[in-house]
Amino acid sequence: RARQVIVMLGAGASVSAGIPDFRSPGTGLYSQLESYGLPFPEAVFDLTFFADNPRPFYRLAKELWPGNHAPTPAHHFISLLAARGILRRCYTQNIDSLESAAGVPPELTVAAHGNFDAAHAWSASRLGGSLRRR
Repeated sequence: RARQVIVMLGAGASVSAGIPDFRSPGTGLYSQLESYGLPFPEAVFDLTFFADNPRPFYRLAKELWPGNHAPTPAHHFISLLAARGILRRCYTQNIDSLESAAGVPPELTVAAHGNFDAAHAWSASRLGGSLRRR
């Protein structure tokens, strides 16, 4: 019987919540970003691009905003592990914060790419200067 469990979570855990993975042809996030008019899909997450044109990022953030999607059975299972005291850590690549929405304690979650729980606003002056394209 397991007494300590470590979970490593990727995009597949959130797909059934309606959040696309990144790279699946036709259905992945990068395919869907074609309608955003970006120079390349990853530009939506690039600070230099954001400094020049934040609209695509804010459009995507609005779609992924916490409360727009419910945690999946996988997220609830991780929360159950935490409630039983056997979850040692949940390492996630996901930015959607569905682990938190399912009740996984923040001290047990490591968001490799950040998430909405730890997001904060950047001032325009902080994005100016060296981040702007020349």
